[in-house]
Amino acid sequence: MSREGTVNQSLSIIKDNLDYRSKQGNSFNFDVSIGKGPSPGAITVTGAGTDVDFSELTTPAVCRITNLDDTDFVEYGIYDSVTGELYLLGEVLPGETWPFRLSRNLGSSISSGTAIVDTGHTLRIVSNNGPVNVLVEAFDA
Repeated sequence: MSREGTVNQSLSIIKDNLDYRSKQGNSFNFDVSIGKGPSPGAITVTGAGTDVDFSELTTPAVCRITNLDDTDFVEYGIYDSVTGELYLLGEVLPGETWPFRLSRNLGSSISSGTAIVDTGHTLRIVSNNGPVNVLVEAFDA
């Protein structure tokens, strides 16, 4: 049974002399035939970082991160457990929420330019100051 979900998005920025509104909103469908999500839900993120557990999902796809804190921001990126490195990709300020699509090859890397290798990399979120509650809502594709 095929089921489609719809994502709607637009951008509007109004500040002082800047009044920008995307000329049209964007709407697209995506397959949610597996029907799992949102997962993992609310998590506590530390200054050392917290890996996001998508094990409830088969192929995590559409994802939204919401920072539930009033003061601290969080950053997210890919964590390499072999090297201990966190490669930062984005940040979510207090009270903000941002949607994005996860790669179907999340946790893998490309070796020699073409081969996809499962490396165990994870999506990690880190707070800039102490524990922060973050809502992560991912859905299967």
